[in-house]
Amino acid sequence: MRARRTARVMLFDPAGRVLLIRCAVMRADGEFVFWLTPGGEIEADETPLQAAVRELREELGLEVAVVGPIYTEATQFEHQGEMRDNLDFVFTARCAADAPALRGVTADEIEIMKEIRWWTTAEIEASAERIFPVDLAARMRS
Repeated sequence: MRARRTARVMLFDPAGRVLLIRCAVMRADGEFVFWLTPGGEIEADETPLQAAVRELREELGLEVAVVGPIYTEATQFEHQGEMRDNLDFVFTARCAADAPALRGVTADEIEIMKEIRWWTTAEIEASAERIFPVDLAARMRS
């Protein structure tokens, strides 16, 4: 199992909605579709905060103030065909609802990131979609 550290950002619009990215990856048992907060792996030469800022710029074309980390979360999951022992550093940021534009840097990112959408807490709680982190609605309230 490979250790992985990531920086994730709960990005809010003025209405208090959070932005999620819909991703689709192929696994041995078929397509795995999920929504998650923007972010990605922390590179060897950067702090978690630097990674959060870089990921927002790369994935969404945003240059915004990032606060945190507000919490960390340890998880294990399959990513790109191997199990990962993951530690997320979670930050917050704010932007205008029309500011983000989905983009990617690597071919893998461009292939798996399908769309972005603003979500309210109620929409997350009522959704049957896979959303990560699983306690996102509660985290949005706090």
